[in-house]
Amino acid sequence: MELEKAAAPPKVLVFFDIDGTLLLTDGAGRVAIRAALETVYGTSGHLDAYVFHGKTDPQIVVELMCGAGLDESEVRRRMAEVWPVYLEVLERELEVRRAADRITLLPGVVVLLQALVEKEGVSLGLLTGNIEEGARLKLAAAGVASDFVVGAYGSDSEDRAEVARVAQERSRVDGTAAPAMIVVGDTPEDVACARAVNAAAVAVATGRHSVSELEETGADAVFEDFSDTKEVVARILSLSGMTVGRGEGR
Repeated sequence: MELEKAAAPPKVLVFFDIDGTLLLTDGAGRVAIRAALETVYGTSGHLDAYVFHGKTDPQIVVELMCGAGLDESEVRRRMAEVWPVYLEVLERELEVRRAADRITLLPGVVVLLQALVEKEGVSLGLLTGNIEEGARLKLAAAGVASDFVVGAYGSDSEDRAEVARVAQERSRVDGTAAPAMIVVGDTPEDVACARAVNAAAVAVATGRHSVSELEETGADAVFEDFSDTKEVVARILSLSGMTVGRGEGR
């Protein structure tokens, strides 16, 4: 997803991670990757003990299958076979959870996204380890698929820092300088990928990591969650060099 040319390109792009930052899918991704790995490779490895947070989907496949003793070159050769199975199962699992009201939008997310979209000069992006099609399915299931104008995904690179570089490049219009870039996520890996492109990093403790753990990463701002939307918006805009006028925010 690349940023299209517009009359007034954004001054600021706020890139959001998905899982643990915007929403939770009650294990739908884990169920889907298990099915895909077992279908393609005949094993899901040590999936039950494996930590997904902060990793790209291709990285997850390589680490699990190499950890199960498979040859890395063979794992990579067959990886393209994984994604159709993964997406088919993911879509089904997400629908089951959506129907049962088991997909969770994290506190303050809806209001925060709307408040940022309404700010002149600010646009939203995605920077996630999910492959692009999986990201779209998760966001659509949660009802937040339409606000993001640019994105970079695990399908762009196995390396999360490289995903951040792809996001930065896609935010340029006709070769112009990229807008100010802020990365919002719930893991130390999100902070690290922000630093890889000299972007500001905002961390939120709605995933696996506590506020104190995220503060230790050196993130520019850390929040328990996004409930205090006015404060979060003000902090994000201050990191970008913009200001919030009286009465703005929510």
